Amino acid sequence: MSIVADDNQSSSGPGAFGRVFRRRQQLPDGQSQGWWSTSRRKFIIGGSVAALGLTGVGAYWLLRDDTSEIDDDSLALQQKHGWNLGSEDKPLTLTGIQLQDSLKTEEWKHYLDFNAMLGAFQPASPAWAPFFVPTLIQSLKFDTLRGQLHPISTPDMEESYQRGQTIGKDFLENAQNRNETALIADLPGRDAVAFGAGLADKARLVTTFDNFPHPLGVTPSHETLGAMLYYAREIQTKQAALPADAPVVFLLDSNRLAPYKDADTQFDNRYLAKVPSAQKLKENGIKSLVYLTPDRTRTTELDDLNEEFVDFKDNGLTIAMLPLSDFTPLDEQVVKQLPDGSKQTVAERHYYYGGAPTSHGFFFLVYPLYVPTPAYARTLPRATPNLRPPVAPPTYAPVRRPTMFAGSRLGSNYGVGRAKPSGFGRTTVRVNPSGGLAGTRAGRSGYYSPNRSGSFGRGGYSGS
Repeated sequence: MSIVADDNQSSSGPGAFGRVFRRRQQLPDGQSQGWWSTSRRKFIIGGSVAALGLTGVGAYWLLRDDTSEIDDDSLALQQKHGWNLGSEDKPLTLTGIQLQDSLKTEEWKHYLDFNAMLGAFQPASPAWAPFFVPTLIQSLKFDTLRGQLHPISTPDMEESYQRGQTIGKDFLENAQNRNETALIADLPGRDAVAFGAGLADKARLVTTFDNFPHPLGVTPSHETLGAMLYYAREIQTKQAALPADAPVVFLLDSNRLAPYKDADTQFDNRYLAKVPSAQKLKENGIKSLVYLTPDRTRTTELDDLNEEFVDFKDNGLTIAMLPLSDFTPLDEQVVKQLPDGSKQTVAERHYYYGGAPTSHGFFFLVYPLYVPTPAYARTLPRATPNLRPPVAPPTYAPVRRPTMFAGSRLGSNYGVGRAKPSGFGRTTVRVNPSGGLAGTRAGRSGYYSPNRSGSFGRGGYSGS
């Protein structure tokens, strides 16, 4: 092979200095080969192309997405991937943290154990035990949750406790048919627990909290757990001394249907209430129900109870609504006997139906489903033209209405076994081929970021 000068690129003559001396190679058969075929530049270009190719292949393997998107029940996802999935770096926010429980001890630490808490709240009554829902207590199996929990006590909890104490001591205790009426306390979770603690020595508690807490949870169930820690020891002690025929009170968290507004900042841990069917209530001797609400702003039962309550009415059960705000506080001076035998006048706050001792006894008159014992009846006021009840029960009767929960029961049973409707209590996540969690869906827009945490949920029901 010889080297020949390019036809148009001479190495000598005018203008040759500084010019590129391009040559072509003479091949044995007389054909020439372009300079780029064997030059250093060829090597560089070829190498670059190969490197880019390898880089592209590597990028493909690194960036390829072999995950799949699934939409599942939020509780099922938490049970499988952890109570705080997607927000492992976010702490719980608790209000009213206490270092001691309601009995001024540190026994609350004992109830961080799942089995201990279960022992405090599981009904001892065979008739009512099947309707106890242990789901929230089961979340205590997670070490990372127990490490963040504390007992809590807030002013609203104290009010609920004292109202529960009043209803138990003054009305349940003095009603001769108290075990024929079931109470359904549909209050914010921590208040429902406090209310139950107040009358735990007069009624059988059945908690129905059916979700897990989450740092971004729509339903603040960690507050309910904090209240359970605060009252666990007191409730267990009171419940152990109850007679077998004690009336029943179902404790519901009204925040189970809290408004769901922002899928990017909220985790949809809402759930449906579970209460016994009319048939089961009647089998256990129940003839009437009292639906306890926080105040008079609620004029009907919450949406997920509509079908059940209509069914109660259709099956002959009497239902009344009782706003707890009808029990108002009154500060009174009372004489207390001290341990040394001396007496001292102290101020105490009492809650009275209608706000005064003179109106308190009218409760039996306006809620005739409770029949006072003969002895207590003799102490009650008589309504006269000049002495009328200061408050009257809300006008209430359950009426079937369209809700997104209509028809959510499975088979012929209400309550236990209900199915969540679409867009309620569900979360969208991505999982890898092995089934592990790869990421969460960021909001209703459908944007997905595998490295982004704290974004959950999907569009749907936003509360009533």
